[in-house]
Amino acid sequence: METKKSSKRWGALTVLSMGGGSIYILPYLSSYLYIPMKDAMHLNNTQLGLMTSAMGFAAMIFYWPGGWIADRFSPRHLLTLSFVINGLLGLWLATFPPFPVLLTIELLMGVFLTLTYWSSLVKATRQLASGAEQGRFFGFLEGGRNLMAGFVIAAGLALFAKMGSGTIGLRWTIILFSMELFVIGFLTWIFISHPADAKDQSISPPAVWESIVHVVKIRSVWMVMSIILCAYVTSVGITYFTPYATDVYKQSVVFGGMLYTIMQWTSVLASPAAGFLADRFTTSRTTFWLLVVMGFCLFLFVWIKGSPALFYLLLINSIAIGCAIYALRGIYYALLEEGKIPVLLTGTATGLISLVAYTPDIFIPIIAGHLLDRYPAGGLGYRYFFLLLGLFAVAGAFLTIVFRRSISGSRQDPCDP
Repeated sequence: METKKSSKRWGALTVLSMGGGSIYILPYLSSYLYIPMKDAMHLNNTQLGLMTSAMGFAAMIFYWPGGWIADRFSPRHLLTLSFVINGLLGLWLATFPPFPVLLTIELLMGVFLTLTYWSSLVKATRQLASGAEQGRFFGFLEGGRNLMAGFVIAAGLALFAKMGSGTIGLRWTIILFSMELFVIGFLTWIFISHPADAKDQSISPPAVWESIVHVVKIRSVWMVMSIILCAYVTSVGITYFTPYATDVYKQSVVFGGMLYTIMQWTSVLASPAAGFLADRFTTSRTTFWLLVVMGFCLFLFVWIKGSPALFYLLLINSIAIGCAIYALRGIYYALLEEGKIPVLLTGTATGLISLVAYTPDIFIPIIAGHLLDRYPAGGLGYRYFFLLLGLFAVAGAFLTIVFRRSISGSRQDPCDP
């Protein structure tokens, strides 16, 4: 019976990972098919940028309300709804409507990614795992999400090429991505438990205002928020490793793209591995050391002036940073359990945390652009940028020490066994 229950939980986690790797593809379709979208939909660069901004704008607004909703309604219902709605929006997108409609579609995708999906995903994952399994479940979720995204995108690009790499190919690729969301929605309904079967659901969540006030007063929520923000900064900054490889190390554009891809694919192994380490040594201790490693690797790029002769430094150090980034992404929501944040308030807490922790999406590209334009000579702008990322990593490590002391009340060093 216990084996059957465990298999059911891992099956549900697999479905959550499949969904997490699929639902973000359509909103970020321009990342993979920028020129085809521009040509088929008769858009200019500004319009494509506005579409992405509309999605991001909606996301920032609905993170916190989405958290409260995740505590009031079943993750099974909310996740299924998210997949179905985004699938329908994808089919609408495939008709190549006028720009105002395209803007509306992106806006709605942003709404249903954050209002009904993100916090529900975090809560569903936390409910599946016992207190001793939080790290590995979140780790496998992150690794599985990236693995699934790679497969789905590869299938979509293969179809696009087979259909002639034009307007027709783009339409059928969007339809493929949309239909896949309907399938994931069906699997979600089948495999994700109703709240009555999930742990810690015997008590109804408090009323909206009461739950918000309760979460705001929990010190651990603010600590976890700050730690995730410090870790997420480098996750956003990973985009600049591609131009760094070409501008400073004089590598080809193709290699720059490959380096970025390799760094992303480290998540398939790094995230689950970090999850097991977190369950073995605690999430906060693992987070501390990952931030230390990431900070050290970033400072290497600050201290050592890049050149083509240091190719292997670029490759190995970038891969190490990629491993640290995705290891952290795989476990930092497991800090909710260690911080003793009530499971019933997971959604509200996740919404508040996400509202602030993901603001690097807004300010890091602006800072990076300014530094690269202001200090172009000899890659100095990149060195200042990596210095900034490294300082955030150091701040995150310090905050993790504070977090550990706040929940344990001890003065034990975070690296002690």
